[in-house]
Parts: sequence; structure tokens; C-alpha cells
Amino acid sequence: MSPKNILVTGATGQQGRALIAALRPKQDTEAKFHALALTRSSTGPIAKQFALEKHVTVVEGDMMSAESMRKVFEDAKQNGGVWGVYCVIAFPGLGAKADGEEQQGKTVADLALEFGVSAFVYSSSERRGDKFDDEQVGSSKAKVNIERHVRQLGEKGLFWTILRPGFFMENYNGQIGSITVGVLKVGLKPATTMGLIAADDIGRVAAGILESPETFKSQILVAVGDLLTISEQDAAYKEATGRSMASIPSFLARFIITINEHVRGLISNVELFHEKRMNGEYSEYEARVALANKAYPMRTFKAWAEENKKAVVARDKSWNQVSVWKLMTGKQ
Repeated sequence: MSPKNILVTGATGQQGRALIAALRPKQDTEAKFHALALTRSSTGPIAKQFALEKHVTVVEGDMMSAESMRKVFEDAKQNGGVWGVYCVIAFPGLGAKADGEEQQGKTVADLALEFGVSAFVYSSSERRGDKFDDEQVGSSKAKVNIERHVRQLGEKGLFWTILRPGFFMENYNGQIGSITVGVLKVGLKPATTMGLIAADDIGRVAAGILESPETFKSQILVAVGDLLTISEQDAAYKEATGRSMASIPSFLARFIITINEHVRGLISNVELFHEKRMNGEYSEYEARVALANKAYPMRTFKAWAEENKKAVVARDKSWNQVSVWKLMTGKQ
């Protein structure tokens, strides 16, 4: 039986790489899936690495162009067509306009319906429950609008699942990670919990959905492996690695919070997520996390730290459209 073709948008990002790794067949087993790794350029370093993998074909496409993306779907017909789609859109940056993000997500969803894919998984982001969706702004609002569009397409026959990842554990890596830790230590209330997820586990949950699409059809899954306060995170990290999480000095963290409205917005969103979950206004949370764990049992923060303590983690000075300079100057 030929492997099923999965179009992976954002293939060179953390989530895309994680899913492609999760779809990799085990040694001496036949591949169930073949990843069509979408990228704007097949000459990039990560795309070149993908080209060496038997279960991956690198495809070029511009997600801002419906014509370009339609060609991706059309070309796939030569090898069985697109069976499934994992749609993740690059984060535009803190406070940045997200019109392009919304356009890209809706375009891919429309084409998935048009070409009759059997499983469409949209990677959104976790927030404080559906009843507060109209309060979202920026990238979060774009994700809400894409989700609503996807669900409307479901009434026309789109076989959809929405995956909402929490706060990436990998956000604590590198130079920007130390800023993140410092800002959260200073900005969050001591009892405020954060929903955390390892990027690899997002890919594994997505792979689990694609393995059993009927189980997760028309469902929203929340990918959160652990709920911890920032002090609990630091304690778990120290127990796992023998050292505390790297952090900038508190005075510098306070300065960043003072001058950067987008950082203040991030802190506010974390606080509201905790508040709504604790007071019962986000009643769907536990069931949605349980669904994600059914697709794949997600790791705790301590387990993630233990597995990554020997890894040399490097991050570009500009990561996920966020740079140290822009954070320090309040421009992002």
C-alpha cells in the first residue's frame, strides 16, 4: 500500500520539523505517510536536509498566492494526491499585523476542501477559551478567524481537527530564552500557572491525529503537557539538570516590561488563561488536553529538561520574528 501524502506547511519551522520527524518510519518498517514539505525555497539548509530523507519530498510554494498553492495540490495528483494537510502558519511577531497569516490559513483550508483531503489539521494556539475569542487581537485574532473558517468549511465536507499548542518549552532556550524567563519571573503572579508543551510533542500529537483521523474529526485538542508556575518550572528544571533556568537580572526584566507593551500583553494573556481556567469559565480545557494525550502522551516539563540537558541549544538572535534588540527597545 502506498504511503499517504501529507502536505506540511511551515515545514522548516519547529512544528513542521517535529511532525516530519514523527512521520519518519521506524527501521525495517514501511512508511505509512509521505511528507510533502512545503517551503518557499528548496535550496535552504533545512530543505536540503529534508531532501535526504526517503519519506519526504520538498515542494516549493508561496502561501500568499492561491495560484501557487493550487499548483502544489495539482502537482501532487501525479503521486496519489494530497491525503492530509498539517497547516501551521509562521508567527508574524509580537504586535505585528497578522492579515497575511489569516489569508494563508484560509487559502490552504479552502484548497484542502476543494481537493478533498481526508484529514486537515490546523495548528492554532491555546488561549483562554472560546467564549473570549472576540477579545483576541493580532495573531491570536487571525487564528480565531482561521479556526472559524475551518469549522464553516466542515459544514461543506472538510474533515478537520484543530490543535492548540500551549507555551513552547523551547522558548526558554538561548539568549531570548533568558529574557523570557526573567520577564515571566518578574511579571507573573506567584500562583499563575502556564500551559507548557515541547515542540517535538506537538509533532507527535499531530501524527497521532493523522493515524486516526476519525477519532479526532471535528475536535479541538489542546497540546499542553504540563501546568506549572514559573517557580515550579525553575524547580523542575533544576531537579532535572542541576542548574536553574538562565535568566536576565530582575531590574532588566522590569525595564523591558515597562517599555514594551507587547511583552505586557503576553503576560496579561498568561494571567487570563490561568484565571479563566481556575474560575471555571474555561470548562472545556481538561477534556481537550485529554484528547491530545489520547493522540500522544505528552511529556512533563521536567522530562523535557532531562532529555535536553546535554543538548547544545543554539538560537538565532532573531527567532520566531522576535529579536533581542526589538525586545530591549520596545519595538516588539
